[in-house]
Amino acid sequence: MVATTFEDSTVGTRPRPGSAGAIQTTVWVATFVLVVLPVLPLLYASLLSLPLYLPGGQLTLDGYTQLLADPLFWTAVKNTLGFAAIATTLAVSGGALFAILCTRTNLPGRRVFSLLILLPITLPPLGLLLGWVAIYGDYGYITVFLQHAHVPVWSLSSVVGMGILGGCLALPIAFLTCRASLQQSDTRLEAAARSAGATSLTVIRRVTLPLLRPALVNSAVLVAILALENVGIGLIVGVYNHVDLYGSFLYHTWAHSPDPDPTTVSAGAILLLVAVGCLLVGRRVVLRRGQRFVGLAAGEPGATPIDLGRGGLPFALLITAFLTFTVVIPILALLVTANVSVFSPLIPPWQVGTLNNWATLTNTGRLTDSIQHSLLIAAFGGLITTLGVAIATLVAHRSRFRLRATEGAMLLLPRSIPGIAIGLGVFWTYLLLNPPGGFLRNSIWGVGLALCVRSVTLPYLIILPSLSRIGTELDAAARSVGASWWRISTRIVLPQLRPALLAAFILMFVTLLNDYDPALFLVTPDSQIMGVTILQTYVRGLSGPVAALALVQVGITAVALGAGVFAFGRIRARH
Repeated sequence: MVATTFEDSTVGTRPRPGSAGAIQTTVWVATFVLVVLPVLPLLYASLLSLPLYLPGGQLTLDGYTQLLADPLFWTAVKNTLGFAAIATTLAVSGGALFAILCTRTNLPGRRVFSLLILLPITLPPLGLLLGWVAIYGDYGYITVFLQHAHVPVWSLSSVVGMGILGGCLALPIAFLTCRASLQQSDTRLEAAARSAGATSLTVIRRVTLPLLRPALVNSAVLVAILALENVGIGLIVGVYNHVDLYGSFLYHTWAHSPDPDPTTVSAGAILLLVAVGCLLVGRRVVLRRGQRFVGLAAGEPGATPIDLGRGGLPFALLITAFLTFTVVIPILALLVTANVSVFSPLIPPWQVGTLNNWATLTNTGRLTDSIQHSLLIAAFGGLITTLGVAIATLVAHRSRFRLRATEGAMLLLPRSIPGIAIGLGVFWTYLLLNPPGGFLRNSIWGVGLALCVRSVTLPYLIILPSLSRIGTELDAAARSVGASWWRISTRIVLPQLRPALLAAFILMFVTLLNDYDPALFLVTPDSQIMGVTILQTYVRGLSGPVAALALVQVGITAVALGAGVFAFGRIRARH
């Protein structure tokens, strides 16, 4: 049983400096300022006739009317809706299928597949995108090879091609959501259906899939939100056919327009925020009757899996093919691109091998600085954010603070806000709050702050379940001898959360290292990070050095994940 909240200060009294009430109030205010406040300047900027950095602006809706009158905007909306529909359909259907196969059947190698399917979301997204372009793009290795063989080819830079790419990269998200639902659902219903003579296909279609309906809705909404706010696919892939998605349209309007209009871009970010909000509201409406599809009890560990018979091997080959074509081949293509001057089927790679791309990487200050900045942000930002979120989680779920319910809600909010909207909101906040906005706007720490705010939800989702499993007996004993809430939290509760804190830190490190959406409007020549540098350098046509930089990102991610797994194993062994 989980204790809700405990603290040593009396409810209704004014908190003393250093008391539990003062600490909890400070944590709540800090969370509100960092998470909620940036949305307000973004809304204000979208309603001004002039950018915030110019005096004399008046409240108006011109930014919205100009945006809605722009035919390029509606083209981007149409492209984005098509892209999101294809990506969501593919990701959810594929993720649900793979989750059922790995969780409910006797699929050969299902435990290994359960880990390997997660690769697309553990590896840097831009690295995978560049690998896809190098091998499957309009001028990619396989595409050119098939063209010279007079075989009809696809267009990765079309809306359909981009949707397939987005669906493949987002499939692990749906897989995780559906697998978690299946692990918590009742297996006796399926066993009863099998005992009544139902075939494996009938059991999956009539029993398993209905149990998955809430998870399917959740994963569909999440993938759709990620598709609506996607920037990288539009900038890296869509550029070949001049196909803009919503995020890339806003970025081009701000960064590459001869006459940038920040007010219009801010209005576009607000409209995107509204669209995401509508999706979340629709999700709640759809799931109101979700209890109809919940089993009677959690799944039984010893339950007999559904027998696939001769279908087991073909399904195993299907998952293997998916991983090979979506992860292994693109990463290999990225590796080759980084070590050749030209990557083409018309020229053998060993004839054009070179180390010049790596030399360019090491000799270009902007590229090496981006690596250092990303490492600093990932290490220090990940550590500070993990500890801060841990304290905020204790305030939300282990205190008597009056606003504790809103604390948990605020920690969940950033992942519901598109990254591009967070970046713009933080940009305008820095302009309005100066100091310290001027310092933050011109340093890597301002970029790091935006990235950390975007990701506070991730450590919260890891720490909360572990906190829920910690009993309150030791808390009560410590309170009985006069220990304060802060002392109990730091001396008793947090030490028991070490495995969860380590997992949260590793996840934050990898996320901050690879994230880039919130930083697009914040980076300056002196505050570059790897993700934004990859995008900007790729647009200039330097595919070789970009591939080398992306491989560095992949390598650091792999080392961080490996070190995290090793350290996590050591901690669990000691406990």
